Amino acid sequence: MESTNIIEVNEVKNLTKGHVLYFFEKQNQYISNIVDFIISGLEHNEHSIIIENDRLTPLIKEKLTMLSNESDLEKVTFVNNYDFYYAKGDFNINSIWDYLPESITGSSELDYVVRSWAHVEWRDERTVSKKLVDSENEADKIVTETKLLSVCAYDSERVSKEFREALLKCHNFLINEQLVKHQEKPIIS
Repeated sequence: MESTNIIEVNEVKNLTKGHVLYFFEKQNQYISNIVDFIISGLEHNEHSIIIENDRLTPLIKEKLTMLSNESDLEKVTFVNNYDFYYAKGDFNINSIWDYLPESITGSSELDYVVRSWAHVEWRDERTVSKKLVDSENEADKIVTETKLLSVCAYDSERVSKEFREALLKCHNFLINEQLVKHQEKPIIS
């Protein structure tokens, strides 16, 4: 079942469920959006699973530490995206659903809500794009059935027009970075 209508949003912090697609361009804006996503989850007493690369994780943690307390940060789990997607030896986007119970220690399935943010990266689009679209379609079904909030983030420079169109069909929200850019606040030195 593919999402038939995609709704453009300029921020994800007000969403509580859905399969969100994000083609990002600017690293600073991307990090701000992840932090907003996590903070919003904490405000709703939700756990966040952040699947990210080793280059950006420290930057996200640094900004998050300035905005949250230590007990809140216990509800945030970071996973290396390469290890995550290739855990079974081959690219697999759906492994998050098997991974969730193991990610949140000390919680039963009944006493927590989880949201996920995944920075999807791969070596070569030609070899992964078909698997990715199939996996995104399956993830869309799962997100819809479980009423979770799940963001799939892609570096816009690595996504071809054809691949982008296929991804748009299996998500119900799109973060419009063009709208977000107009809202960015200048950094004061």
